[in-house]
Amino acid sequence: MKIILERNLDFKQFQNLVALTFVTAMMFLGMICSVDFHSYYHIEIVLFFLTIIFISILFTKKGLLIENQKLYNAVFLFGFNLRKNLIEISDFQHLFVTQGKLSTNYAYSYDIKELHNWEPDLNYSVRCFNLLVADENKTHTKKILTLTKSEKAKLAIDFITKNTNLNY
Repeated sequence: MKIILERNLDFKQFQNLVALTFVTAMMFLGMICSVDFHSYYHIEIVLFFLTIIFISILFTKKGLLIENQKLYNAVFLFGFNLRKNLIEISDFQHLFVTQGKLSTNYAYSYDIKELHNWEPDLNYSVRCFNLLVADENKTHTKKILTLTKSEKAKLAIDFITKNTNLNY
């Protein structure tokens, strides 16, 4: 059983990979349409495969997978399992969710104080929901998954509670 929840990349990773894919694809198309086609075919092959790899990474999604009564954190591409990590839940009894904030920003140098006021604020933050498991006394916890949409977090909670022995 599996449940595919949301995009594997966060917003900044997705944004940067879209730009990188566009540049790689334009370089490939520019080299294909050039007059001297046969002199750079090694570079064209590499650019073609990089473009395909970048596009496939853009379509990866994260989710949960249960095989042989074991819970896995998985990465999917068009519904096919690419990678899975076992989450050991045999020592845990409770499942709970914490809410936080994911935030990214590019670091700037503060050496030149005159330019500090002119630096752009590229901070992007989004609410996140961490799915955690805990033991009976809630002294030891382990993170299962981080999601950014509350609806997907509810789906993940329902999937885990129906298919494992964890209590929400």
